[in-house]
Amino acid sequence: MVKQKTKYTYSLIISIAIIIISNILYFQKNPYWYYPAVLGVFLLFDYLSYLRKNKTTLSILFSKKYKLFFRLYLYLFILGLLIELIGRFLLNLWHYPLVNPIIKNTLGFIFYPFILMSFKEMYFFLKSFFKRKTITTISAMILGIIIWEIPNVFSKDWIYTIPIIKQEILGINIIVIIGWVILIQGPIIIYKWINKK
Repeated sequence: MVKQKTKYTYSLIISIAIIIISNILYFQKNPYWYYPAVLGVFLLFDYLSYLRKNKTTLSILFSKKYKLFFRLYLYLFILGLLIELIGRFLLNLWHYPLVNPIIKNTLGFIFYPFILMSFKEMYFFLKSFFKRKTITTISAMILGIIIWEIPNVFSKDWIYTIPIIKQEILGINIIVIIGWVILIQGPIIIYKWINKK
């Protein structure tokens, strides 16, 4: 039987490989760089969170708690669906001009839980250093923005169409920055809720 530490080592190697592939796609201006990046970043922060002695998402799989993982995936899928339905379709706050709509509305939703998982692992990794919820949330928001929003400032893989409020920081609308509170805290709430059941 493969030890859990070995499994995490494998996940780290896989995450680095996927992130390298994603970066190659990004610099080739391939709009689909995002999808492997989601998996790579998730695996990376899951590993980093594991190093800080946290119970991670992969530990659920490694412990063969498949029903719990599926339930977690399902709830995060619903959260991602709601974010897209409200933000993109109802309020028209952003769109994806370079990605095939069919792929975006299939793969995009399938991959959404993994990016939310990565935010949870990022949060608890940072919390092991900062302890306080507010500081950890702000730190996770900043790190998430650096990883996802800053590259998009140059690649324009998703375009924000925020009405009225046009103030920006580093080319990112202030509403988008505030919205990262939902992306960070939403998965945390779901994880805590599932663990209480």
